[in-house]
Amino acid sequence: MSQFSYEQYAAAQERAANSANSVKIGWFKLSPNQEAVVRFNISALSDLQFASVHTVKTTDGRWMKVSCLNEVGSYSDSCPLCTAAGEGNADIQKVSKKVYVQLLASYKDPATGTFSAPVPVIWERAAGFSKEIATLLRDYGNLRDILLKVTRNGSGLDTRYAISYAVPTVYKPELIPADFGAFENFKIEKHSYWEKSAEEIEHFLMNGTFPEVAKAEPAVSKNLEQVIPNKAAEAQIEKDLGFTAPAPAPVVEPKVEPQPAPAAPATPKRFSF
Repeated sequence: MSQFSYEQYAAAQERAANSANSVKIGWFKLSPNQEAVVRFNISALSDLQFASVHTVKTTDGRWMKVSCLNEVGSYSDSCPLCTAAGEGNADIQKVSKKVYVQLLASYKDPATGTFSAPVPVIWERAAGFSKEIATLLRDYGNLRDILLKVTRNGSGLDTRYAISYAVPTVYKPELIPADFGAFENFKIEKHSYWEKSAEEIEHFLMNGTFPEVAKAEPAVSKNLEQVIPNKAAEAQIEKDLGFTAPAPAPVVEPKVEPQPAPAAPATPKRFSF
């Protein structure tokens, strides 16, 4: 279908604008003795996201998280990171189970006592934290409907977090509106850890870095230097608008007819007087 309505066009434009202007999702972090008011994006335990990850060190000294290739609760040599950690590689940590909690957080300024504007963040915790979430769900029901107060106590290995009910008469619900639009189409594997193949992991273990992802260069016509459109981008646009664009007309180069060679100038005649 080559035709589309204004509504379809406007909807596609809006999706593109929302993608370009999407809010960056940060991390939930508190300093020792700091507190924040939060609204969890959780109505049931099924809203929690879990992953088994390794923390690895690159050649430039950075630490990053990579998804484990083994199934949860099992061990095999299908995950080279598990093998490397088991062999004592100091740059590869053993697998750990994590839970990733989506929430909106308003941080309290210790100096003024005021709260910041709410921001969308991910709270990474050990998978066992899900039991505490289960208790909150049992006590308060849908956590999207209430505000909770989180306070950090201690530091380092002694860090503890206290979560309590934020009394509405003190912490007004409008402090954090229940708007979780920032998490639409959110993918945890694009935010909190990397997903790599066994071949890519083997490359990392040998070189200390993962292989670079090749970037496709736009093809260029040798004669007209015409950029050929990206087919994947075209397909996505067609999908968004719900139609298939007609194939572009082939480029026809102008045919140049050979011109006859100019006639040699006539030799002037000489006259004798």
